[in-house]
Amino acid sequence: MLGTGPAGCAAALTLARRGHDVTLIDRDEPPAFGTVSADQIFATWDRPTIGQFRQPHNFLGRGRAILRDAFPNVYDSLLARGAGEIRQDSFLGVAAREPGDADLATIACRRPVIDAALWSAVGGQRGVSFRSAGVSGLRMTTSQVTGVRLGSGEVVAADLVVDAMGRNSPAGRWLAECGAPTWPERRSDCRLLYYSRHFRFRGESPRYASVLGGPRGDLGYLAFAVFIGDGATFCVCVMSPAGQTEWRDLRDPAAFDRVARALPGLADWLDVAEPLTSVLPMGQLRNTLRDTVDHDTPVVTGLIPIGDARCHTNPTFALGLSLSLTHATSLAAACDLASDDTDLVLGFEHQIGAEATACFDAVSAEDRDRARLWSGDPIDPTDRVDTMPLFLRSVVYRVATHDPALLRAVCRRIDLLDPIDALASNQELLDRAEQLFRQLPRTQPPHRADLLAALRGR
Repeated sequence: MLGTGPAGCAAALTLARRGHDVTLIDRDEPPAFGTVSADQIFATWDRPTIGQFRQPHNFLGRGRAILRDAFPNVYDSLLARGAGEIRQDSFLGVAAREPGDADLATIACRRPVIDAALWSAVGGQRGVSFRSAGVSGLRMTTSQVTGVRLGSGEVVAADLVVDAMGRNSPAGRWLAECGAPTWPERRSDCRLLYYSRHFRFRGESPRYASVLGGPRGDLGYLAFAVFIGDGATFCVCVMSPAGQTEWRDLRDPAAFDRVARALPGLADWLDVAEPLTSVLPMGQLRNTLRDTVDHDTPVVTGLIPIGDARCHTNPTFALGLSLSLTHATSLAAACDLASDDTDLVLGFEHQIGAEATACFDAVSAEDRDRARLWSGDPIDPTDRVDTMPLFLRSVVYRVATHDPALLRAVCRRIDLLDPIDALASNQELLDRAEQLFRQLPRTQPPHRADLLAALRGR
């Protein structure tokens, strides 16, 4: 198992529990967390190889359900360290509850705390051993990976190598160095820069403003979101177009706070909070899809990518944690059923491939249309014919809390409890959302010039 992020740790746990011997290999030494608090974990644990480690995360409904059912010890550990739950069914108000509504909830927790809970569980799991080492390449026959080469030159043999090394995994390059075919890959640029800052409430927090907790929105030239964390923390993320350098002063904490206070709904949150970090920028955001099967034939056997190494998307959608846990449990199920190495690759692909492709396509389409809108192209985000991705976010999401059926459908899409493309094909719900949207009062977002003036302190 290469990599000890959520995908690698979850896969190691579920494979070991089914009787497989797992060797986890990572350059980072496993820390001993014991009774260390969430704040201490966040403040002191650094994982420089994971660029998004301190960026905001959402543990969506799919991931929450898998954690609750397949890893209850990890779930309990998160709650014990101060993680909360955002009960999205509370937005249903007095509407009668239906089967499945109990799954409409997310876990509010910072990423380092999630990793710590998973890593602690791995440390106590029989059948899992750990090697602190760098990996320099693969050992393989013509098309079968049979192990990995460590930086020291040592070869570690394996029946299966699992690539859980994240979005920047070098496994494709290693295959090429061995003269083997590489996984077909699709990419699209998110065209965003992230500027994030973590805060803590000093007292009582404001009411949740959206089904994911805090205020969020797209101004037509800039986007923002609030991510709820553990222990009364939250993170404000401002997203700017990657090519517009005038927004890069958001790296300055004072400039960031001035802009954040001018965003709809955020001043009330910042008035009762104090900052915990400086501004954390993140760029080079891309959507990437790697396929392990080409024309119904495995590209190679003995090596399977999971989590972000298989498919990663714009972090705004927060799909990564849920897909990582899905891939981990699906891989274990595929191992139980496979008759040989080829059958294992095909069986795993059958379980996760279609969804990975649908997520990549949906996020790439929204990134493309948002970039068109922000660059001034004539595109109407409230017209589903013009742009279904932006229509879902600008119209359907906005009115969801006004109608129980819409709320359920929106939450189930956001939470990956339904296929990501299901809502776009439900014409009855789309019509209902459009009718409700027409009845809403129009609000004017802050003008671009005003936010730039705030950015510069004018």
